[in-house]
Amino acid sequence: MGFVSLLFDFPGGKSLFKGVTIGVCARLLGICGDAGMRIQAIVIAFLTCTLVGAQDNTQMSRAARAYLEEALNYMQQNALNKKSINWPVLREETIGRAKDAKATSDTYPAIVYALTQLGERHSWFQLPDNTPPERRQLLEADIKRILARPEPVKPSPFMPSKEIKAHIIRKGPVAFAYVVVPMCIGRFAEWEKNGPDFQQFADTLHKLVADLAEQKPQGWIIDLRGNGGGNMWPMIAGIGALLGEGDLGTFVSANGDRVSWFYKRGKAGTLSPKGEEEISANVKESPLSFGELPWVAVLFDRGTGSSGEAVAISFAGRPRERSFGEHTAGFSTSNDMHQFPDGAALFLCDGIEQDRTGKLYPDGLDPDEKVSAPETRPAEEEDAALLAAEVWLSKQVIGTH
Repeated sequence: MGFVSLLFDFPGGKSLFKGVTIGVCARLLGICGDAGMRIQAIVIAFLTCTLVGAQDNTQMSRAARAYLEEALNYMQQNALNKKSINWPVLREETIGRAKDAKATSDTYPAIVYALTQLGERHSWFQLPDNTPPERRQLLEADIKRILARPEPVKPSPFMPSKEIKAHIIRKGPVAFAYVVVPMCIGRFAEWEKNGPDFQQFADTLHKLVADLAEQKPQGWIIDLRGNGGGNMWPMIAGIGALLGEGDLGTFVSANGDRVSWFYKRGKAGTLSPKGEEEISANVKESPLSFGELPWVAVLFDRGTGSSGEAVAISFAGRPRERSFGEHTAGFSTSNDMHQFPDGAALFLCDGIEQDRTGKLYPDGLDPDEKVSAPETRPAEEEDAALLAAEVWLSKQVIGTH
């Protein structure tokens, strides 16, 4: 055992000479004069390096701090409820939770904590695509614990709606086109990688609508029940001919800034107050169009959320339309995505959605005709909301003839 170890490495991690100065230790061991002074200098240098190293190990790395600041700055500039948040306190609490972070991934739980303090429940954080499976499992469990968002007490029997479906329903002399618009979920945190999937969704939905249109139905039923959201733009592009051309709704930010969303000739996107148009999705084939907007019944329920609600709002206020079902999930707010350099993504709630008539939807939307939801998914001939839609459409068709 070396001299320094003899002085400071004692079983149980305690000093052999607790409370005794270095100089006294040297004299106790019979080391005096220049040799004693040299020993003191060596030990002091050793202790200084050890203490500094220990201090560094308990401090956030520069990379982690910069990453966390990037997330907090983005939230402070764009969060829907930013004006009511005590940002100095939230920053201090968030940074405190990541005080030992070395890698940028060590800050993820702290970022998620900050999201829970924003006064809404729509924002979320997506891990990088290359996160190792074991690490992903641990982080996802930690994130779920921090978010502490309760599962629905009574989930929709139509959840999750993941498959595009369409067929003709015949009721005596009339025929209605029935289309299920499901969730459009991106598999990757790096958004560009989802492009092929989103394109396929829009094209598939558009083709099914076009195929049904060739059969000349007298009315349409659009089923959004169980559609928990995802990317709204392929949904709008695929179903757009039934929505009608033009502005469909507006995102209203905390500052009162307004960005409208639209459908036009197979394209879905946004229009800024300056008139700048941004296309977010389009269909590849020649877009379907109707000379006159057909009668449309829209079905939604408590499982219709986020982008599913945005599609429902896109129909709200449209001529020759009526909705059926129950109040939606209450995520009728817009999310903006911030992509981090490591591939993670932050989806931040930054606005409230407004329909084409100017009505705001801060907490979901109610149907024109409320229909109690079933406990389990019913057969089509026993589906109360669907049957109510058929009755209404039949009356419209008879009235127009």
